[in-house]
Amino acid sequence: MMSNTPLQNADNLHIYFNINMRLNKSANPVHRGREKKKLALLLAARYGFVSAITCQAIWQIRRHKVLESLNRIVKEGLLTIATTDRAADGRIYVLTHSGAQFAAELMRVDIPFRSAREPITQVNQNAIMHDSILSFVLSQGLQNKTKDGIPKPLWSAYLTEIEFKRIHSSSAVKNVDALVQLDNGEVAALELEASFKRKTQHEKTILKLRDAMLGENKLYDKVFIIPCSQKINNDTQRYYKQLLEEMPCRYDRKTKLPLLSNDDADRLREKIIFRTKFIEPIEQTFYR
Repeated sequence: MMSNTPLQNADNLHIYFNINMRLNKSANPVHRGREKKKLALLLAARYGFVSAITCQAIWQIRRHKVLESLNRIVKEGLLTIATTDRAADGRIYVLTHSGAQFAAELMRVDIPFRSAREPITQVNQNAIMHDSILSFVLSQGLQNKTKDGIPKPLWSAYLTEIEFKRIHSSSAVKNVDALVQLDNGEVAALELEASFKRKTQHEKTILKLRDAMLGENKLYDKVFIIPCSQKINNDTQRYYKQLLEEMPCRYDRKTKLPLLSNDDADRLREKIIFRTKFIEPIEQTFYR
């Protein structure tokens, strides 16, 4: 059931939710080229870079054609290539100053731009694989279809981690990988689980999720956890099940209260949702 509690900074969320990240297919090759350029620049602006892998998943064309399209945008001076072993296919594309200005006009949102002699230093290199998978998942969710090929998006729009940090700059707020807007008007956080974590790490996450979804300063209505492998999925689900059973029976040393109330544990079981449909595509695309 949808909560009537308003979300913090709801107006700012919708600025980003109103950015159209769908590819409008056209029979006209000129229009197709413009749409691909627009989407490539928006992806680069919203994630810090764009990968050929994500573009191929959205455009549904062969890789060499994707590279041709991206290289044309490079020749226009809007993107530049950064080679890196951190990317699954060895390269990413980042905005030039002109590209950032163009993307800002498309988004109608100011884009902070930091020029650098080496393009790769414009991005957080430790997050390249994570953010590549994230852009892939969010794009695939927008394009989701039934087995019969009928469009059935998992979400209608999204906001990236970079954008979330701009809206919620307080260190007290747990960063999330993305927020997505659902058809029923709810907003869900999206969290990638790309590595194995200790039980204590998951416990801290559960407490922060409780504050974000059940506290007075509500940030989102539910959370989708996206495991990047079946083993990580099994491990994470096992810990979450254990913790939601154990935490109401354990007490905080300072407050002398349970870490979680039974009611909060029940509500979190409903609001924390594991989405496993992306495991196979992620493994085939990024880890084969």
